[in-house]
Amino acid sequence: MKLTILSDNNTLIDRYLLGEPGFSCLVEAEGKRFLLDTGYFGIFAQNAKTMGIDWRNVDGVILSHCHDDHTRGLDAFFTDGPKPKLVAHPALFRRVLSHGLAIGCPYPRAKLERHFNLCLTAEPMALTENLFYLGAIPRVYPYMEDPAIRQGEDGPDKNPDDTALAYRGREGVYVITGCSHSGIGNILEQAKRVTGQSRILGVIGGFHLRQMDERSAGIIEYLQEEDIPHLYPCHCTALSVKVAMGARMQIEEVGAGTSLIWE
Repeated sequence: MKLTILSDNNTLIDRYLLGEPGFSCLVEAEGKRFLLDTGYFGIFAQNAKTMGIDWRNVDGVILSHCHDDHTRGLDAFFTDGPKPKLVAHPALFRRVLSHGLAIGCPYPRAKLERHFNLCLTAEPMALTENLFYLGAIPRVYPYMEDPAIRQGEDGPDKNPDDTALAYRGREGVYVITGCSHSGIGNILEQAKRVTGQSRILGVIGGFHLRQMDERSAGIIEYLQEEDIPHLYPCHCTALSVKVAMGARMQIEEVGAGTSLIWE
């Protein structure tokens, strides 16, 4: 599997790419190409062009959750071209507020149906023989969930649509996540269940740990016990948390332009 970060809060030195408060990643596996999330301003498309990547030629777009820093860039596909498959949780179109601002998917279902073939499911799904959409994430470690500071129509929003991708490699599992609102440990346990593998070899994406606190400390302890050899926290992971992680385990730098091959 090859993955390329097309959009992130950070950019790599001397790559001359754009950064934004969003996330987008191209995943290539077994002859298929999938775009996980589309960032906030749609700069994934411009960065892809700079890197010589044909971002339109994808077998599907996968959304890790509804928040607009992962979905607003969908408008790059609002053309008369072929309609790619769009895989997401059925709660994609719910209304979510943060500090009074709407932060959910900015496009109504009818708009997306004009430009995508929608596949809305809460169930895990195989995208290739070894690449999986994880579906709704069971909250087996409740303390790892992102505290519900956002509001839905009926109270605090618990991010029911948060999900990720997992790739079953030769010796273990690799996980690509958007924000991990459901808790990175919960995502990794779901990846083990779905792939049938117990060893996590690599994780890349946002962990939504905005400060060092008791929750972050517990998650760092969990990650250390998992002994993950390739750990790439990015997007919504605070510097203070990365520093604390780096004091306990090996972590790697991530930014727009990061490209990895995992087998």
